Amino acid sequence: SFFETFIDKQDELALVLGHEISHLILGHSSERNSLETSFRTIEILLLSLDPTEGLLSLAFMTFLASVRNAIGAVHSRDHERCADELGIKLTAMACYDTRAASQVFYKMHLQNVESGKESSAKKVGWGGLASFFDSHPPSDERFRALLEESGQENREKYDETSCKNMKTMFWNAMKPSGDEGRRL
Repeated sequence: SFFETFIDKQDELALVLGHEISHLILGHSSERNSLETSFRTIEILLLSLDPTEGLLSLAFMTFLASVRNAIGAVHSRDHERCADELGIKLTAMACYDTRAASQVFYKMHLQNVESGKESSAKKVGWGGLASFFDSHPPSDERFRALLEESGQENREKYDETSCKNMKTMFWNAMKPSGDEGRRL
């Protein structure tokens, strides 16, 4: 699973959870649903106007699906970058080590290089260009951005808050009663 493969520390888990919570805070799923609904509506309208009763519709549907996927991927990559940015801030505010936490993206990059999904060089996709259909930025790019951001957003910035007590309370609440499970 993702957690067993990439998560070794509480800091890494905090960043992943902060990232996913950021999608909710930023309303990304609502925006994606709205965009998808708009494209589907346009497709239905174009299909209803097809004078060839289906021949042109097939070409329209193929073209529109490609456009929908490309535009959706651009929005998705932007959403991922925004969620990374807010996620690292939430991680720092919860008193986790953001520099250590960002290593989860480096591990993802190494896995993607090994599986052929990413290049080990700075080139990405076709001929050095990011693919129009990739829904996420390259994990190496995300790792480097988060590592840089950890210089600004780190637990030291929030040391004077009550985040350390909140962190302890959170982990105590997460422990299953009587079960020692996997420790992070």
